Amino acid sequence: MNAPVIVTVPALEVNGICRNFGGVVALRDVSFAVRAGEVVGLIGPNGAGKSTLFEIVSGNLAPTAGRISYFGADCTAMPSHLRRRSGMCRTFQKVRLFDSMTVAENIRVAASQCVPPGRDVRDEVAAILAQLRLEPQAQRRPAELTLADRKRVEIGRAIAGHCRLLMLDESLSGLTHEEAEHLISEILALNRARGITVIVVEHVLSVLAAMVKRLIVLHNATVVADGTPTQIAHDPVVIEAYLGTKQRALK
Repeated sequence: MNAPVIVTVPALEVNGICRNFGGVVALRDVSFAVRAGEVVGLIGPNGAGKSTLFEIVSGNLAPTAGRISYFGADCTAMPSHLRRRSGMCRTFQKVRLFDSMTVAENIRVAASQCVPPGRDVRDEVAAILAQLRLEPQAQRRPAELTLADRKRVEIGRAIAGHCRLLMLDESLSGLTHEEAEHLISEILALNRARGITVIVVEHVLSVLAAMVKRLIVLHNATVVADGTPTQIAHDPVVIEAYLGTKQRALK
């Protein structure tokens, strides 16, 4: 008797995405796929189109052309709030929290909107506080926290309730090396424990190299490379367009 064939689909598939702002081309024929459970880095110089791509994938901005599939379903025209409820989550370059609420309340608000039936919101909040080492800060407000902890709260709020795909927009920027290492370990733990697919935008390649096995490079509004950190570090196109020299490749 033949073993059953298991058919898998990408968590995210971007096909021919274009976006123009008047005469300015922000994205041109961008295509790639991310497997379920994969942790992928997205890099490129300022103005390459990384944030625009996140805005389109999360549904905050419509593409001029192209198609987006989420676990095999076309979501190109799906509103952003429905994408969030389906488990497509993101953070922002500038941390956005409710300053008048405590850490636990910030996470609880998000969880109450997206927690699946049968799961207790209080249990979900407690689990996130523990996983992100935020239990000692649970009753504090954002203004009392370090930048690293504010970023943890934003990640916790993003994944609260239901998350299948997490897009992190420079969540490691501004942190010390030690803080970044701790947050990376926590993100990878969430990936393993919850099966969350992760796409990370970051500029420090040494940080990404310790976090991901695959990098996608955007330059001049399109994908110019896709491979392992070692392959990217030695790709002539990437070196010329983004890194400058081989010596800088993983610094």
